[in-house]
Amino acid sequence: MFLFAPSEGPPRGQAVPRYVTAVPDLRLGTGDARFLFAEVNPGPYRLWGFLDANGDVDLSVDVLAQPGAGDWLPAAGVELEIPAGSVVEHELTLTQRRRHDPPAFRVTGEGTDGGVVTVPDSLLSLTSLDVEAEGLGLLRGEEARFFVRLVDRDGDGNADDLNGDGVPELFPQFFLRFMPRPGQTVPMQTDGGPSQVIVPLVINPVPFVPILQGDVTREASATSLQLFVVPVAQAVSEATDGGQVLTPLAAMPVGEYQLWALSAEGAFWYIPNALGARDSEVLHSQSLRFEIVRGGSPDAGNPIR
Repeated sequence: MFLFAPSEGPPRGQAVPRYVTAVPDLRLGTGDARFLFAEVNPGPYRLWGFLDANGDVDLSVDVLAQPGAGDWLPAAGVELEIPAGSVVEHELTLTQRRRHDPPAFRVTGEGTDGGVVTVPDSLLSLTSLDVEAEGLGLLRGEEARFFVRLVDRDGDGNADDLNGDGVPELFPQFFLRFMPRPGQTVPMQTDGGPSQVIVPLVINPVPFVPILQGDVTREASATSLQLFVVPVAQAVSEATDGGQVLTPLAAMPVGEYQLWALSAEGAFWYIPNALGARDSEVLHSQSLRFEIVRGGSPDAGNPIR
């Protein structure tokens, strides 16, 4: 169970909770699911949580601190106010069961042996990446696969073409997320906080067109995907309705990135992650780094242009 700042946390996005608690297995086994947050400062919060059905959640590891296949979640978080000197009682009903594990993966092919994948910042360059689903022996729900389906964010039953290129978007969605170093700047949001800067990647849709047939309810599975970098950086800010606003930037910022995957259920994975720091050959793929370089030469000290 987690208390986030108002409007933060799943399924709206990843965030660091203000408070964390848990219900012991022994109590759950007796049907007692009561939970307690102790010594909470007064103020507004957002309550969210899930039931780890198979014990593969690890809150100490960034990419494993999330629900997996078979886990139970609420339909939404609960916004609440904690008055000073008061005890607040509230239920959180878990009504949705996650079907699939997080989209864990590794990058394969040419350019990965050196530990760094470089992407030119040129609009004329065509960069492709091959990714393979990889459970790493840590996910217990099912065999590692990508589950591909058409995006339908507004729920109207029609596939979305979010970027207007005439090709419907697919889940899982992949993007490079800029990780600015000291001295590098990013656009600011209206509330004064920094925007996230991403560079989208698109899945080669050819293998999935005959399976999905334009139907947003259909799903295809694959053990590998071919991705293409869309050489346009976007600043991500929050809209007044809680959605996201994507603002194209004049150029891709040069520097280091993470490669993210987001599933249709809201699960995520990214590389590099904390698993890559472990002394394990199996997990070595999770330490791979990504850089966008100018004119073929690394220049990570440059701010956004």
